[in-house]
Amino acid sequence: MMKSVRVAIFASGTGSNAEALIKKMQSLGGAVEFVLTDKPAAGVLAKAHALNTKTYVVEKTQDRTHHEQEVLKILVQHQIDWVLLAGYMRLLSADFLQFLADRHNGHSQVVNIHPSLLPVYPGKDSLERAFADKVPQSGVTLHLVDEGMDTGMILKQVALPLKGLNAFNDFKASIHRLEHQIYTEFLEQIVTGHIATHSFKETIEC
Repeated sequence: MMKSVRVAIFASGTGSNAEALIKKMQSLGGAVEFVLTDKPAAGVLAKAHALNTKTYVVEKTQDRTHHEQEVLKILVQHQIDWVLLAGYMRLLSADFLQFLADRHNGHSQVVNIHPSLLPVYPGKDSLERAFADKVPQSGVTLHLVDEGMDTGMILKQVALPLKGLNAFNDFKASIHRLEHQIYTEFLEQIVTGHIATHSFKETIEC
């Protein structure tokens, strides 16, 4: 039996992972609630609009607390169960994450996909760094989000041998295909109830 879950995607870039997730959700008979970005010119906005998905732009400000409060207002308005980061280039604070966990019975339901076998190559330019180092294998990591840089609990890792991938663009394309596969499989597990969802509580007991 399909479980109704409310999913939001955060992205800052071109949005290839977001696009794959939106299409997967639609194929499962549902819809992503919205895509949120911190960059008004992010390519993900056009992809989301083309797939009839609502978008929000909350631009980066110097006041991190104010920025996160604006984002949380949107999450509360939509009573979001899962936040899926897809190239969202901002660290989330411990207070932000705790606020969401408190409304999901103490469970973290904020997830990120990263193009490396963490803990190696966290942060930006992980593909470029791995390729430059000529590592024998790279891969993709799905993990819960904490306040660190790609330091949350690992949910799944899949390795990709670099043998035969002599051009960077081939390597990059292979990693992105693997990201799309892993992330959409995770989304399907959420929607079908194979991964438990703790529904949003608008208020919590003190």
